[in-house]
Order: sequence, then structure tokens, then C-alpha cells
Amino acid sequence: MALRRNALVLVIFTGLLVLISDCIASQSLRTTLENAWYAHLQASRSGNESELQKTMSSYSLCTLKNKLVSAQRSLTVDIIKSFAKYGPDISRMEFARVLEKGDNAGLVYVMDSGEKDAKGDPTVTFSVIKFVKESGWKVESTMNCDKPMYRGDGRKTQFYMADLRPSCAMDGKVKPAPDLVQKPYSTALLDVFSYGYQVQITVNGVPQQPVTGSWSGVLIGGLCKNRNNITISITKLDQAGQRAPKIRIRQRLKNRTTREVLKFEPTKNIEGVHTFTVSVK
Repeated sequence: MALRRNALVLVIFTGLLVLISDCIASQSLRTTLENAWYAHLQASRSGNESELQKTMSSYSLCTLKNKLVSAQRSLTVDIIKSFAKYGPDISRMEFARVLEKGDNAGLVYVMDSGEKDAKGDPTVTFSVIKFVKESGWKVESTMNCDKPMYRGDGRKTQFYMADLRPSCAMDGKVKPAPDLVQKPYSTALLDVFSYGYQVQITVNGVPQQPVTGSWSGVLIGGLCKNRNNITISITKLDQAGQRAPKIRIRQRLKNRTTREVLKFEPTKNIEGVHTFTVSVK
């Protein structure tokens, strides 16, 4: 009997040691990530791209520069400083949790939004900062998420991995930086309206970000003068209620209006690879 009691005590003690060890590791990671965030804010306030490069993931920085050059813009001092101005102010928020998976990690904070939802219930805003382990922890992206302050059982709302948006999703991997594109002949906009399909578009050899829902934004790499080769790859996802993709590419004109150069709304043979050639003047 005494032997069983001692064995039970040993199991409980071992479990407590593991729990304490996990808490210490989580606290240590939190401190490391918060320091990485403060370093990112300091780099942003400097307005210096070389300083920003030390604290921002290569993928995010190159993606940002590609978006800007595709819109006939460049990474300026004011844009760099805006990251600190509009980023989450964690000093005004309550720490919620640390997220970790492989070479990805995240900090989650929460604060009273001061607003109410459609039912008149108070809401809170969760702010997430995603980091990737790339020669140290670097900032990849941020997001905000509004949720009811309380659950149906009266307890405070929690934040879960499933609440993460694609830009902050934790897959444990470090995405490689895309090749930098050149200033295009013409800026263009890409519109994708879809549900239940993944759409991957490549224009003149430049891959766009895969889209699994609806999305609108600048076409990376823009359009060339005269001939443009476009490839659209569509794959059905394991989701109910699929809606066939509707895809548009619009050229932005000098008078700030747009001209549609491609419209693709398949109703048959939706999946697969579809190729097009469009001419731009």
C-alpha cells in the first residue's frame, strides 16, 4: 500500500515538474518575442530599411516591396515609420497567450474594444503578432480580431489557433522570400471571388499569392506591354457549398480608371490549369 502511495506521489510530482518547466519555457519565449517586437518598433521609427530588415522577416519585407513596386511606388521612410505608428500597442493591452509551432510563434493580447456587437453585447479586440525564426525571431505579420467579451456560459472569451487569419497562420515553417520584381509597364489589379477552391495565378512567370477565398489587390509584377501570358490553376478544396471562382484582371489607366483585360468565370471543367494570352497597350 505504501509502495502504491509513493508511486502516486512520484507521478504527481513528475507532472508538476513538467508543468512548471512548460510555464518557465513559455514565459521565457514571451520575453524573447516581446523584445523582438520592441526592436521592430524601434527599427520602424528609425525609417531605415537596413534596420527594418534586421527585425522583419525576409518573406514579409520582399512581399511588401513587390506590392509597392507593382503599384509604381517604393518603400519610403514614411511607410517604414507607419509600422510603428499603426502596429499593436501591447503596453495598453492585457497579455493573453503565447502561440508556438515549429519555427513559428505568436503573441496574443486582448483589450476592451469599447464597442458592442449587433446584439448589444460588449466586445474585445485580440491582437496577434506572428514571428518566424530566421536568424533570430523576426516579425512576419499582425492582425486584429473582434469577439464577444463573454461566452454563452458567462466566462471570458478565449483566442484559439482557429481564429488566426491566413497571414498569421502557424504552419511551423519559414516561407522563402519571393524574388523581387521590376517596375511594370502597367499596374494591374487582381480580383478573385470564390469559395471552396484554391486559385493560383501566374502572370508572365510571376506567381501570385494562392487564394482560397475572395481577395482583391495589386497584381504582383503588373502587366507587360503587348503580350502577357497568364496561367490559372484551380483546385477544389474539401469544403461544402463550393462556389466556382470568378477572376478578373484590370489594367490601371493613367486617368486612375481601370480597364478589364481578363474575365474568367468557369462553369464547366473548373478544376485544372487554364492558360490565356492578353495584349496590353
